[in-house]
Amino acid sequence: MTISFLEELFMSRRSFVKRGFVKRGFVKRLMPAVVAAAIAVGAPTANAVQFQGVYVFGDSLSDSGYYRPFLLSIGVPASTAATLGRFTTNPGPVWSEIIAQYYGGNPNPSNAGGGIFAQGGARVAAASTSTPPGGAQLPVTTQITEHLSATGGSANPNGLYAIWAGANDLLQAGAAGVNSANDIVAQTARLRGAGARYVAVFGLPNLGLTPGAQGGGAAAVALQTQASAGFNITLFNALAATNQRVIPVDVFSMLNEVAANASAFGFTNITGTACGPFPPFAPAGNNSQFCTGANLVSGATPSNYLFADNIHPTTGAHAIVADLFKSLIDGPNAYSVMAEVPLSSRAAHVRTLDSGLMQGATAEVGKVTAFAAYDGGKFDLSTSSLNPQTNTKNRAATVGVTMRVSEGATVGVAFGKNNNEARMGSVGQFDVDENTISFFGSAKSGGMYANASFSIADLNYNNIQRAVKLGNVTRANRASATGTNTSGNLMLGYDFSMGAASFGPFVGWTNQQVSVGNFQENAGAATALSTDLKIDGQSRNSSVLSAGVRASIKMGSFTPYVRVSFDRDEANKERFVTASPVTITQNIKYDIPAYRGDNSWVTGVIGVRGNITPQIGLGLAYTTVSSKEGVKQDGVTGVVSFAF
Repeated sequence: MTISFLEELFMSRRSFVKRGFVKRGFVKRLMPAVVAAAIAVGAPTANAVQFQGVYVFGDSLSDSGYYRPFLLSIGVPASTAATLGRFTTNPGPVWSEIIAQYYGGNPNPSNAGGGIFAQGGARVAAASTSTPPGGAQLPVTTQITEHLSATGGSANPNGLYAIWAGANDLLQAGAAGVNSANDIVAQTARLRGAGARYVAVFGLPNLGLTPGAQGGGAAAVALQTQASAGFNITLFNALAATNQRVIPVDVFSMLNEVAANASAFGFTNITGTACGPFPPFAPAGNNSQFCTGANLVSGATPSNYLFADNIHPTTGAHAIVADLFKSLIDGPNAYSVMAEVPLSSRAAHVRTLDSGLMQGATAEVGKVTAFAAYDGGKFDLSTSSLNPQTNTKNRAATVGVTMRVSEGATVGVAFGKNNNEARMGSVGQFDVDENTISFFGSAKSGGMYANASFSIADLNYNNIQRAVKLGNVTRANRASATGTNTSGNLMLGYDFSMGAASFGPFVGWTNQQVSVGNFQENAGAATALSTDLKIDGQSRNSSVLSAGVRASIKMGSFTPYVRVSFDRDEANKERFVTASPVTITQNIKYDIPAYRGDNSWVTGVIGVRGNITPQIGLGLAYTTVSSKEGVKQDGVTGVVSFAF
């Protein structure tokens, strides 16, 4: 946004030096704010998707200190300039710094080696009237050119890009500035054409809520509100018309929500400005580039005022913008686990089938055996760059019947009911229930054997809740969904007998398709909120090849056994979750990377089966998965059978 006051700074250099900007008391008052800013930016967050760089283009709303060299040129000491230069309640941080650090980027301005190319006063494509005397004109088009020139003309497909601009076009060109929205669309297409897959495009905030507009009365408020709304309509219509998959950020709705419930967000003043006088450069105050904890107005803090000056947000408001942005990425990423949990629940169900089949295969030829089995286990995913911490309790109950149709063949049918409770730490939770029908059987000739099963289930996702943090406010976005889970597996092996013992190799193949239907979040408000998302249907295909050995030994009426396999999922490919904000009616969709675990792991089973009477059989087994990074998966299976 506008920074024409820099011209005044340039002309006042001598006065600035003579007055002695840095004083001991100022530094003492400023130091706690500097420490707080360092903590706020902090280290990369392990619970977030980590991109290969974060690059932000725009104006003062995203500028992380591009003009510090200018401040040095007019005599500001380096130690002081390092804390100034942002258009907020310095030392910030602004949203772009928070996001860059959170997602693994460099939060410094581009002229200090960072990925924040945004420059205060910049327009989208035209020259700005508020660039310092002799300063380079860096509209967004030039900012992107600078970045692509440094990378050989290509954008990193695994980098995160963002554009937030247009306000200066409205402020400097009036109604004609709305057309710059089309220039933004051209620049998003340019980045995507260069290879970028993750591009965020911010709409303008409601400029009618700024102190600058409020001070002009109702007419000014209406004009600025209409102008920013019109800009956003033009922007999002053009993005939709060009079918660009970008992350649309609805700051307009978010700021309206904050203003309508300011106290909940911790704001005590949403119409005034937090920044006080800073002579000689801001004698009347209201100049955020020279705003620190040392010159705030009475009662103001970086977090209880919404605006730092007539148009720029405070640090507290920037934190809310960053939270909104995070929710658009972290939400779809977290939901990707919804397609992973049914893989583990099906494994639990198949274990119950195996237990029932082993009991039925020992019955007399022609006899029917009924069985009931239960499997209780866990499927825990530790925090990684592609998922939040997720702890899942799996419970699988199965009833079925088998019939030993010949000396070497047994067939069966079973019905299962699975319940899974997934808890994603502070991110949210969901439950998924399955009703499964399975057909299975085994064949044996000498030492050679084959087992096979086919299962199909409906999925019912209940209690879907996503915790969305916006500053002091945490929203509970709720939804429900349905899906399907289909699988088939085949195992072939050969057992060598040595008295009461047997052992031998086996190979297996398990194919599974999980489909999760689309759903829409609702935070319980009368109308949609800026953080509400629509999530498209997603699928997860799995094709696991296994090779291993098994062994058993008959000890009276019971047979202990062990089995170890080396497994590899050949279908574990990169996948995405598609989302769109509910408040953006143009239904602009974007894709976020989904959870992707290791392709290979080891499965171990130890158990015992046998009969306590000629008709009643029992079995107990423990299964564990190892060598799968970030995954803890195991289960205990018990079965009781009765032969008729």
